[in-house]
Amino acid sequence: MKRNKIIVVGLGNVGIRLIRMLARGRFLTCIENKPEAIEAAPRWRGESLTIIQGDATSRLTLEEAGADNADTVLITTTVEKINIEVARVLRRHFQVPRIISLGITPNGIKELEALQVEVENIFQVSAMGLRNRLEHTAKAVHGIGLGKNEILEVEVHPHSKLANKSLQVLSPKHWKVGIIYREGRIVVPHGDTTLSPKDRLVILGEPKLLNAVSEMLRFRFQHFPLEYGNTTIIYFDGHGHESFLAEVDYLFSVFPLRKAVFVCPRDKESVLKKGLAERTEQHGILEIAIETTDLPPLKAVKRLLLNTSWRAGMLILPKAGFFGKSTSLAALSGKYKQLLRDLSDAGCCPVLLAAGTFPYVKAAVPCVEPEGVQKALEAALEVASTIDCAIEALFVNFSRYITSEEDLLLRERMRKTVSDLSLVHGTSIKMVELEGNPILALCKALESYQLTVINMNSWRHVGLFRSLFRPDVAWQVVSRSPASTLLIPPFEAAV
Repeated sequence: MKRNKIIVVGLGNVGIRLIRMLARGRFLTCIENKPEAIEAAPRWRGESLTIIQGDATSRLTLEEAGADNADTVLITTTVEKINIEVARVLRRHFQVPRIISLGITPNGIKELEALQVEVENIFQVSAMGLRNRLEHTAKAVHGIGLGKNEILEVEVHPHSKLANKSLQVLSPKHWKVGIIYREGRIVVPHGDTTLSPKDRLVILGEPKLLNAVSEMLRFRFQHFPLEYGNTTIIYFDGHGHESFLAEVDYLFSVFPLRKAVFVCPRDKESVLKKGLAERTEQHGILEIAIETTDLPPLKAVKRLLLNTSWRAGMLILPKAGFFGKSTSLAALSGKYKQLLRDLSDAGCCPVLLAAGTFPYVKAAVPCVEPEGVQKALEAALEVASTIDCAIEALFVNFSRYITSEEDLLLRERMRKTVSDLSLVHGTSIKMVELEGNPILALCKALESYQLTVINMNSWRHVGLFRSLFRPDVAWQVVSRSPASTLLIPPFEAAV
């Protein structure tokens, strides 16, 4: 997919000034229906500009302009009802990471913001301001490096998920903060350095990762799981296919997913096509593909994730088919844990182990290890904002004879995280207290839930022998939980 492609809707006073200012390295397309404006535009941009004559409220016109491959759409007309309708069509039929629009009246601005559109008040907007919004908050650092966007300068948005968090908490492994510019001075980052709103960061790493990091720093909010990508990869092995496809069907009905790629063995292709025949017509999936393979399907999934240009938003696996018949052996075997990590790393996305427990009415977040609890809760809150399910945080009270002072402090840390997120998101997260063996107590409790949300950072690295005496509780819950399980990738994998 081409990145850095911008579509400008409207070539009035703001639009025409904007195209003159935007950097020449971008793919720039304009939509305009007035012949006189279309005639004037090439003088300011030359051959680097593509102009589509037509009505931008039409889905066909937006398709012709390449809206599904656009990084940003700027709606610059001075007719507010047109701006709202263009934004509505874009949100309904396309997966545009960023939409910016002029707003005129208070009600119109509210309508645009409800569509997750960044709004510029028409009485305060300028072409320079729009250009700065696009180019100054995230730009390539020129003159050094390989010139492949492996070094970016990004400004931290006040509402970014990463704002006011220390680098030690973020613990990035595959990208680094090289330097911070803060209020006219240079800050050399260390582990205890906190990222403040309006900081300008120079970040380094793999271009694919930096793009996602940049979007998170700039608060380019998207409904879960679009923050990761817009394509869903689904591993189909024919195991319990009716229940599995029904859950996939449900996921496409509740999440803003529009592209699906199924990976299956050749001998299961006919079963898959038959199962999809009626389902794909129900929610208007824009694009669906089936990849057949002679390789072991999970190996084929990993290869697809590594070699494709798609940005994976979620990987869906049948839980029973993945673990096989014995979940106790799966819990002890490190190969399943490593395979899930590898798949998540390859796709830089969450993994859903579908167990058929849908619709998701109640979601549980087991609070076992402090690492990853916040990310798991934030993901659960994003899911709940889409499907309106209740969220509960599960704690297991250990016996006072084996509980250390450190255990109690970690428990309080996790409780505080739950309370803080409840306040920040203005919602209620119920804390449920369990007693007894942590694994047995959690797995028993999860029979009352339809979805379990766990961050892979909660898994501990222990060998088979050590796991017999000190089991990895979070991993054991993943392998034994009767509920569908959403695995949130470690931060460095997610970005």
